[in-house]
Amino acid sequence: MKKIVFLLTAHAADDERVWFHQAKSLQNAGGQVFVIAPKTNEVSAPNILLYESAKYKRVGLMHHLASLLPNLQPDVVIGDTPMAVRAAQIYRKKNKSACRILYDVTEWYPSKKNLRWLSGIEKAGKFVAMSVFNWYVNCRTDGFIFGEEDKALPYKRVFPRKSFANTSYYPDLQYVEYLTPRDFSEDLRLFYSGNLTEEKGFPNVLKAAVWIARFNPKVSVTLNVFSSDTWEQESSLPDNLRLNITPYQPFEQFCKLAAENDVFFDLRSTDAENQKCLPIKLFYFMAMGRPVVYSDLNAIRKGCPEIESFGHLVRPNDAEAIVDIVNAYLKNGDLYRQHCATARQLAEQKYNWKAIEADFVRFILQDEQH
Repeated sequence: MKKIVFLLTAHAADDERVWFHQAKSLQNAGGQVFVIAPKTNEVSAPNILLYESAKYKRVGLMHHLASLLPNLQPDVVIGDTPMAVRAAQIYRKKNKSACRILYDVTEWYPSKKNLRWLSGIEKAGKFVAMSVFNWYVNCRTDGFIFGEEDKALPYKRVFPRKSFANTSYYPDLQYVEYLTPRDFSEDLRLFYSGNLTEEKGFPNVLKAAVWIARFNPKVSVTLNVFSSDTWEQESSLPDNLRLNITPYQPFEQFCKLAAENDVFFDLRSTDAENQKCLPIKLFYFMAMGRPVVYSDLNAIRKGCPEIESFGHLVRPNDAEAIVDIVNAYLKNGDLYRQHCATARQLAEQKYNWKAIEADFVRFILQDEQH
């Protein structure tokens, strides 16, 4: 029985990709799985170890994480950041371990969020320092797990001989609630999940909801939002529009409650980094069998070339075009139901965890070592 440790510094222990998909699949295949993660919420399980990340500076945190591994004696360590990967390498060298170390690449490193609030010179300096650290660490990494094509390319080019697995963000359909499309001609529910920021596009979503409500005064419109951010309620909202903000929900509850909505939105900015980032929730909304209205991102066109058979890619601030999209659904229920059916069918046939699970498990449990 192989021991696999997910060593996390940027994700919670119950992260949907790790806990509900990767870890569960490895457990079902006979692996003994542990998760070490920052204490961001209360997660209780025998094989979860939480640590207080705020107590440590960068180097101290890496050595602390390395000190947690000897008791587990892992055969495989999967890190979610270069810092987590480096901690595993410190453990391996100090303890003369033969464990295999993999980097699960789901974020750019460095990314714009690492450089936010810095001046030009500081930003350039931190970018160089983080880039050097990343490539130094990954020279000693045994392989990679890639969530999407664009983020994989630099690593494949620099390390063409290292092993890798392509494991996208597809959901296990057992978790996703699928409800029969309903008649929303009098009661329309729009949905957004994420930070309430300009960069994530929430003002664009709110603007679109306002326009939709104003163009359809006889329709009661609700914009349901899942976010832990706060937003000052605007008094200028149309009388037929209600903004309902709910704190982030646990994964399984999220999948259940989100499915009760009619059209899903993500109108993030189309900057250079976002153009190469595939939004994870796209595949969950698809599995819920609902149309999506997303910013026109290259990563979406690559990651889901069938997107326009059930959804729409738009300029994120083009509220007029978005109104036309929603009005077409209000006027043509058959079109709406067709897009719902297509979305669910694509999820069942192609964009689901079971379609990629076996390759992922084989890659992790293989005997190849560094």
